[in-house]
Amino acid sequence: MRIKTTQEMLTLRDMETIVLSHERDIAHKKMLMDYYLGRHHIMGKAERSSGAPNNKLVSNYCEYITNMSTGFFLGQPVAYKTATENDEALNVLLDVFAYNDEQAHNLELAEEASIKGDAYELLYTDEEAQVRFATVPAEEIILVCDASLEERIMYAIRHYRVYDVGGYGYREYVDVYDRRAVAHYEYNSGSMRPVGEPEPHYFDDVPVVEYPNNRQHRGDFEGIISLVDAYNKAQSLTLDDMEDFTDAFLVLTGMSGTSSDDVNNMRRSKVMLLDEGGGAQWLIKNLNDTYIENIKKRLQNDIHKFSNIPDMTDDSFAGNASGVAIKYKLIGLEQVRSRKERGFKQGLQRRIELISGMLRTKGGAGIDFRDVDITFTANIPADTQAQAQMVSQLKGIVSDKTLLSQLSFVADPTAELEELAKQSAGDDYGFGIEGNADGGDENGNETE
Repeated sequence: MRIKTTQEMLTLRDMETIVLSHERDIAHKKMLMDYYLGRHHIMGKAERSSGAPNNKLVSNYCEYITNMSTGFFLGQPVAYKTATENDEALNVLLDVFAYNDEQAHNLELAEEASIKGDAYELLYTDEEAQVRFATVPAEEIILVCDASLEERIMYAIRHYRVYDVGGYGYREYVDVYDRRAVAHYEYNSGSMRPVGEPEPHYFDDVPVVEYPNNRQHRGDFEGIISLVDAYNKAQSLTLDDMEDFTDAFLVLTGMSGTSSDDVNNMRRSKVMLLDEGGGAQWLIKNLNDTYIENIKKRLQNDIHKFSNIPDMTDDSFAGNASGVAIKYKLIGLEQVRSRKERGFKQGLQRRIELISGMLRTKGGAGIDFRDVDITFTANIPADTQAQAQMVSQLKGIVSDKTLLSQLSFVADPTAELEELAKQSAGDDYGFGIEGNADGGDENGNETE
């Protein structure tokens, strides 16, 4: 949640007002998480009558959409390299990333943003003065920005609950981060009470990073929840009707004298004796199965269409489809991924900037985030045979570095060219085993 203000300083009353208005955003984001976890509106479906079938089927397209979108976006780890010769500073930064298991952390952030529209991470230092970062639930964070075009973050407010051991009672707290320190408060019914003194966080800016899912800050399945509700209802009512069919009433015509004992006897013996002019038939609801299935198929198609997440079980994703054909099928998902990448890259740059500032504070060498190239790779099966053919055909037309950059399995074309040069300086077999000039092997023994 973002709030703009023209005020340079927030009073305690201002913060209380902001936190109180934040309650609506909390409810909305928790609803989105409920849908991801399968707690859909259909679970509250009321009974038609006492004893009637009341199925509550959840087809969790929300989980499918988030998992597919997140896996396509960050299934391959983010790659970093320096645009300058400052490899030492980059290695220090990568050590911080490794210490925090950055690859798993990035995937967690992308999943959170996919569900709730935003993800936030909080940077801090641990007991060993090491830089750490952790994902904070999106419903807990409020960013207070200035009114400039850059929307610079002035404060980050974390509003959260701490539950007791039983999980029933809780206490609410508010942490307010500015560019220098963090202040702690207890929160109760719109009122904040300071707890202790503000603590310096030693970062040179507000140590909270935002990762928006898109410009509208919407989750990937937020726009198709009504379609998912309709599909769940159609599936549940279809099963209700099927159970009604199996529990149909038997109508006996012209046999008003039939007792319950007679019915039980007929059920046991599987024989029914009808009087003259009598009859028996099942009282059932006439179902138009084709009509129902067409409705559900249209709902399925609309869910995939408006979420831009294709149905991977579709026949068009056959194993023999070419790489180009598959890319055309994934063009909608690629548009979603490209929007995610822009917001996520800005977040990573701010993370690098904050970490670099902390490293300089500790007396180390920082690194300018503008000197770090951040590369995202879509998690899609690569057609390496087609790539190899293209590279072979373009040999001599474009540079070797450009050709190597087209190969999905080459992460660093520059490093690959260096390795190729080393290999060329070796023997003719290309395995980098250098022989002696006098014809001997590497141990000095003569060879034939």
